[in-house]
Amino acid sequence: MRKPRFIAEQGRQPSGLLGQIVARVMAKETAGENDFALKLLQLQPEDAVLEIGCGHGETLAKCANVVSRGILRGIDFSPVMHRHAMRRHRRLVAEKRIEFHLGSSDQLPFDDETFNRAFAVHTIYFWKTPLDHLAEACRVLNPGGRFVLGFRPAEDPGFRATYPSEIYHIRPEAEVVQLAEDAGFESIDLRRHTRGKARISFLLAQKKEGRQTEAVPVRS
Repeated sequence: MRKPRFIAEQGRQPSGLLGQIVARVMAKETAGENDFALKLLQLQPEDAVLEIGCGHGETLAKCANVVSRGILRGIDFSPVMHRHAMRRHRRLVAEKRIEFHLGSSDQLPFDDETFNRAFAVHTIYFWKTPLDHLAEACRVLNPGGRFVLGFRPAEDPGFRATYPSEIYHIRPEAEVVQLAEDAGFESIDLRRHTRGKARISFLLAQKKEGRQTEAVPVRS
């Protein structure tokens, strides 16, 4: 059954009371693929980790179980999700183990080469200009830094049939791989995961060694 537009909008940017419910549902529904992304990251205690589209913050909080001497940063453009994450993980925030930022991932508020690990799960559908977001992820990674992008691809017919195309920009795997290459990633590999009948693809890549960071234009 095709999801109503207002539900799809909540998936993109949760808001209001319904958004608070969506935050809890999303945390449970996507836990398996988020855990799979963490396995692909191969986290170490000293890592500097960025989660793009961190939403409820549960996945970044799991990183804190491993990353004991590094830094953990998350960004999401939903004020509801930002407040939820800050409240839910207030102890880790108070201890300065985690920082949650409110903002858009096509203008990340971090210096060049800040992180050596970055990941995003179920976010690329909402990027109208995905190359801008991927280029920013590449910019803030160290050369050789590992990047994981989890998404349901166009090759999953059930996904395309269920979610409205005016909200969800559903792309085939080959297109996502090409976008990652254009953004400055290399050694790209695809892994796959399933949740019931859902097919989730994971792009695993690293920032090109010796890549020069390009200036990001300031948008008015």
